Amino acid sequence: MPFLEYHGASLHYEFHSSESTAPPLVLVHGFLEDLHMWKELLPQWTAFGSVLSIDLPGHGATSSFGYEHSMAFMADAVHAIAMHLNLAPFLLLGHSMGGYVGLEFAVHYPEQLVGLGLFFSTPEPDSEERKLMRIRAVEIVKQNKNTFIRASIPQLFDAKTREVIKSDIDALIARTLEMETQGIIAAIYGMKQREDRSRILYQPPVHLKERGIAVFAGRQDTVIPFDQVQHWWKAPGVTFRYESPYGHMGHMSDKDGCVAAVLEWWQLITRGGAA
Repeated sequence: MPFLEYHGASLHYEFHSSESTAPPLVLVHGFLEDLHMWKELLPQWTAFGSVLSIDLPGHGATSSFGYEHSMAFMADAVHAIAMHLNLAPFLLLGHSMGGYVGLEFAVHYPEQLVGLGLFFSTPEPDSEERKLMRIRAVEIVKQNKNTFIRASIPQLFDAKTREVIKSDIDALIARTLEMETQGIIAAIYGMKQREDRSRILYQPPVHLKERGIAVFAGRQDTVIPFDQVQHWWKAPGVTFRYESPYGHMGHMSDKDGCVAAVLEWWQLITRGGAA
């Protein structure tokens, strides 16, 4: 497994290189996930171009770095790997928390992006109610992180989907149970403290203005409800939209639709156009 030494610890990643002239695609997973989440989506994408997937700090095989992993710190980690591989310019696709990281990346390293994809994610910060939920979540994790994981992950799916892909959900829970308690807590604090990045969708950096911001949203998403997405769904900086009939974990419940939509977006950017 490839690792990059970073601030005295290690960042884990996987890179699928291609001779394609398409800009590379960088994949950033969400909370309680790791780069394994993209595994079944990769074949069609790697057939088109180079793909980098990353384990964020405290997730998968990447080390934890401290008490809080801010979105900016995680964006810096993504930047370190991308620069190590000399990938820029590239597209960044972030699922949920990975989208928060992608937005932060666009703030600090805009010149390195030709595309930013919010994959069942949001540019908006936590509400005060949500921040209180984060605090309670930390206390539960401290008491028993396995209980937190087993209770949290099924809630990301609607009841029907939980039955249809139960074995896949069980496998996700099993992988997540291997996470360190501190990695979970550090990510929760980082999400709680994140800033409102909605302006990026309304006044995108110059490199993203004409070609770059995509939104992938689910009508049954209970984490980021579709009616909230409507607030910024048609922001002028959003040039590509995909509406899934499923929920927050579209990469599992709407795999074929998501694979095709991301590939279409990538192809449009490669050709220099927008949807």
